Amino acid sequence: ELYPFSQIDIYLEVLQADGSNYCTCVNAATLALIDAGIPLKEYIIACSASLGNGDVPLIDVSHLEESLGGSNLTIAALPLSGQITVLEMSQKFHIDHLPQVLNEAMNGCQQIYKILDSAVKTHLTEVGTISGWGKLEF
Repeated sequence: ELYPFSQIDIYLEVLQADGSNYCTCVNAATLALIDAGIPLKEYIIACSASLGNGDVPLIDVSHLEESLGGSNLTIAALPLSGQITVLEMSQKFHIDHLPQVLNEAMNGCQQIYKILDSAVKTHLTEVGTISGWGKLEF
């Protein structure tokens, strides 16, 4: 709405990777937009999930866990409204496992949101203190 007919390009360079690269890039791009002062209605957060041995759900899947050959699910979501904007699967999931893995991925997005939001508030407080804005209340 604020930038009609506009396109914002964000380029990311991955220096070291241990899995969940797409998720890391989505989360970094969200932080870059916030740091640039571009208004967002909500953070977009990405998280991966999979099933480990014994059908134990895993979130924020590492490279080793990805390479074990199980199905991986990646979502990008708006965690406050619960909307999913991207859903990608590396392989098929049994229909009985999909709701559990999807729920774990969404819970992971909500956990990552809390971490990123806390980091943004801490950064703003530090910048505000250095800039002489006084104490910021959130």
